[in-house]
Formats: sequence, C-alpha cells, structure tokens
Amino acid sequence: MPEAGTHNKQNTMSMYKTFTVYLGSSGRCRPIFKETAYNLGAYIGKQNKTLVYGGMDAGLMGIVANASLKHGARVTGIIPKKLKDSERIHPDLSQTILVPDLWERKFKMFKRADVIITLPGGFGTIDEFLEALYWGQLGAHTKPLILLNTENYWDEFISFLNTLDDFNPNSTIIVNNIHEIEDALCAWQAYQPEKTTSDFPHFENEILSKETSPLIFESLSIGESYKFATALGLKQLGKHNRPIGIIENQQSKPLLNWIETSQKEHFITDRCTQLFSVAKTKKELSDKLNDQCEIKIDLHNEKWGPSETKTHIELKEKE
Repeated sequence: MPEAGTHNKQNTMSMYKTFTVYLGSSGRCRPIFKETAYNLGAYIGKQNKTLVYGGMDAGLMGIVANASLKHGARVTGIIPKKLKDSERIHPDLSQTILVPDLWERKFKMFKRADVIITLPGGFGTIDEFLEALYWGQLGAHTKPLILLNTENYWDEFISFLNTLDDFNPNSTIIVNNIHEIEDALCAWQAYQPEKTTSDFPHFENEILSKETSPLIFESLSIGESYKFATALGLKQLGKHNRPIGIIENQQSKPLLNWIETSQKEHFITDRCTQLFSVAKTKKELSDKLNDQCEIKIDLHNEKWGPSETKTHIELKEKE
C-alpha cells in the first residue's frame, strides 16, 4: 500500500490539471534555461497535465510546448491575431486559440490555469506574472503562483517585490528547480486577501489610448509595477511610442538590476533597455524623456532566433 504522505500528495496534485506557463520567447538564452523549459514540459506531460502557454514556436516557449507534446500532454496555445507573435505560431498544438489582442491572450491563459508557473523571461513574462499577482492582491483569485528561480535568475526581482508595501510573500511560491514543485504545491495554503472581487482590471487601453503624455513611475505598488511592465511589453512589440520613465531609488533599484540581468541573459535585447529612461530626479527624468527616441526591435532576428519547429504558422500583423 502507498504511504499516507504519498497518497495525500497524489490527491493534492490531482486537483491541479492545467498548468499555465509564462516564460521567455528568446532563443538566445543560456542552455540551462532551455533545459529547464524542456524538463518542465516533460514533467507536465508525464503527470498527464495540460499545458497552456502563449502559442509560439520561439525560444523557451517552443521548447516547453515540444517537450509537453512529446511526453503526452495536451497543449493549448493562445495567441493574438494583431501581434507580431502571430508570425511564429507553433503548428502542432492540440489546440490553438486566436484572440484579438494581448490582454485577451493573457486573460484566457490565466482563466484556464489551475497553477501558474513563471520561468525566466523578459518584459512580457513579468507583465504576465505581475498581472496575476495584482489580481490576487485585489482578491480576484487564489491560484498558486510559482516563480521558478533557475540559476537565481529571479533574485533581484524577488528583492524588488519585497520592497512593495502591498506585496504579501505568501502570495507567491518560489522554487529553485522543477523537483520542488510538487512538495511546494502540497504545502501551499491559498493566500486569502482581505477583500474579494470579480473584476480583472488591466492597463492596456489606458496605455494604448491616443494620449501621448509620458508614463512616469516613481513610487511603485503591485499595480504600478504591472502597469510599468505592460507599457514596456507593448512598446517592445511596437504597439505604442509613449515615453516611459522610472525614478531610480531604493525601491526601483533591484527592479533595474533585474532588467540588467535579463539583458545579460538575452531575454531582452540590448535595445530593449532604450525603451525607457531612468533618472534620480523628476527634473532629470523629464529632460531624458524629451530626448527619448523611437526604438524598433526586429524580434525575429534580435530576440526569437531560429524556430523550435521545422515549420510554423504565420499570420501577418493587421492593424
């Protein structure tokens, strides 16, 4: 007979059927990150779970999908029609869902999740994670959020989260490798916010409005951090050209350090750091924002790299 602890673990894990995974689309990161994505996909397949992810064949996204499929998982990809990501759709998924825009993609990925796991990635990845964290802080859900901290990639980002007055460490599970996931989920107790809501607010419409004024971030909360990440992610994709600025202080410094780490690990391109300006005073920041230039990033060549599939489905972006 199986031991009681094993039986309890099996019962707990049986509750979690769908794993939504947020991770980078960069194909230029170190092999250890690619290995982690593969191993997670293999784990999801061997556990007879479903993977939900962003639908691309590029970078870690393509790797986790391929590994999941290879090991028997059902894989759902959700991808916007009007986004450059739609130029690199994985051709062999169990299900591909096309949605109008980036927020609808993130919302559907979130809604389908029993568990959300965030692997190393760049601006888009922290946008997705902070969105789910923000909704949890507002009381819209109690889903487990896991940060997979491969090679200490998330250390500075975790330090940043701990500077936020409204961040509760119990809202996030931090693991160092895939082998820790099961025990962490079994030990996890859902974070219960003070209030509950059925609202899932987002900032895309505000950022993409006809307003051209700069987006300036000084004192950060979970919501403001989410807005900052969304603004960067959308600008990286060429969806707006509003100046973005952040005040450098004790609170923002670890976030800026993480951005440096993301650049060094090739989850964002060198020119992605030119999408925003940093200064220690509002006056200095205002001057920099006036000089901020339009940056266009060739995602195919600068970030995604070669396909993880022999062919891919390509939808040309339409405005």
